[in-house]
Amino acid sequence: MNPISAFFVRNIIVVFFFYGLAFFSLGLALALASRRDSEFRFVQAIVPLALFGFLHGIHEWIEMYQKITVLSSGYNPTTLQEVLRLSLLVLSFAMLLGFGFTLLSPPGSSWRQVWLPVLGMVLFWLAAVAIIALVLQPEPTLLVAQADALARYSQGIPAALLGAWALMTQQRTFREANMPQFGRDLIWATTALLLFGVIGQLFVRETPLVPSNMLNSALFLQWFGIPVQLFRGLTAIVMLIFMIRSLKAFDVESQRRLEAANQARLNALNQVVDAQEAERKRIARELHDATGQSLTAIALGLRGVEMRLEQEGVAPASLIEPVREIKGYSTNALGELHQIIADLRPQILDDMGLPAALKWYVQSYQQRRSLPTELVVEGSPYRLPAEYETVLFRITQEALTNIAKHARATQVTVVLSFTPAALHLTVQDNGSGFDAERALQRTGRNAGWGLLGMRERTSLIGGQMTIDSSPGRGACIAVTLPTSPELNRVNHSLVTGR
Repeated sequence: MNPISAFFVRNIIVVFFFYGLAFFSLGLALALASRRDSEFRFVQAIVPLALFGFLHGIHEWIEMYQKITVLSSGYNPTTLQEVLRLSLLVLSFAMLLGFGFTLLSPPGSSWRQVWLPVLGMVLFWLAAVAIIALVLQPEPTLLVAQADALARYSQGIPAALLGAWALMTQQRTFREANMPQFGRDLIWATTALLLFGVIGQLFVRETPLVPSNMLNSALFLQWFGIPVQLFRGLTAIVMLIFMIRSLKAFDVESQRRLEAANQARLNALNQVVDAQEAERKRIARELHDATGQSLTAIALGLRGVEMRLEQEGVAPASLIEPVREIKGYSTNALGELHQIIADLRPQILDDMGLPAALKWYVQSYQQRRSLPTELVVEGSPYRLPAEYETVLFRITQEALTNIAKHARATQVTVVLSFTPAALHLTVQDNGSGFDAERALQRTGRNAGWGLLGMRERTSLIGGQMTIDSSPGRGACIAVTLPTSPELNRVNHSLVTGR
């Protein structure tokens, strides 16, 4: 025996430990992956494959323990202990068979279609063992060894072939889903499974059974210079590595679904904002064309009446003054109407962006409300998709309207902060404040529809809104909109159509 072979034979317990650890780790990784929500049928078949890993790893650790007891105290396992070990081995191969049948069965197959063939193969092995026991009547220890060899021939090798076939069908599914890298990982995992199942299970303990009387673990050690358990363990490690790599396909799938959900949300946002803005434009146009023209005509008519009465000098001052007042009312109403039309859809938002639109609106708001209001722009401004800028503008509009109606504030500050990772919008006042939690929970006529509307708009664009307020200490409404490269890419495709 060469030095390398002698080294591994002396350290066969360590070989068994890592052999079992590789399979147990495989079972653990697959068990965690089985909880993923996926459209791949692969996830439905992972549970039996995970059980195969767990059971086979435990089987190898049991063999390791048996080796330890033999080497340390000379104690040999009892027949019952060997039967229990062998039962774990057969059960592990049954799980591998179940994995293959699950993945290869047509969608919607019942459990009978999957597990009855597995049960049939186990019963075939039991029948073969029973025949050997009745015909040859070997000693219990030899019978267990022959049953072990039969399990590997009739269960292990077919299970590995079936599992390899199932993995190859899944790698084609990955390729069809435009995930070729994971398909390549499955090919490597399939290769390792084939080597483990065909080569590793062909070389078994030496028994009178054919071909174990010729192809056995002693011959494998003589040919290749390493124990067959080390070969099986190495294939298990390779299978573990590439199976774990292939499981990342679920992460890619989740990312794609998230992007699809984001795209659907953005499309919904586009439709909602377009519908709202189209309705605002329609109302603004009708106000301008109908109400605005009527008010203009009334103002001009009253101006003409006033001039006529003044020129002819026939009307008393008591009649001229009411006409002048009515004319002033109509002129003021016309000015307010023009302001409402501008608020409905400010053209500056489309032309110059959010900071310019907020600057115009804050100045107008300060003049109309006689309320000191300041706009602070931090960072380097950048453009967002039109839908996002519109929503942020409307949120600011609603917040300032609420302040004017309810806050009794003497100072308002609007902060628009641009950072590479996010855009932050803050509207803060020093007014009377309110109980934010109660305001959001109110229903009926007293419901906080303005706050709820702002929160819904913020959620629609994928942002977060916080409300910090309590009675007597003002209020601060903060909106944070992530602007990560992925989100910007999706937004750009939404806006450009590419």
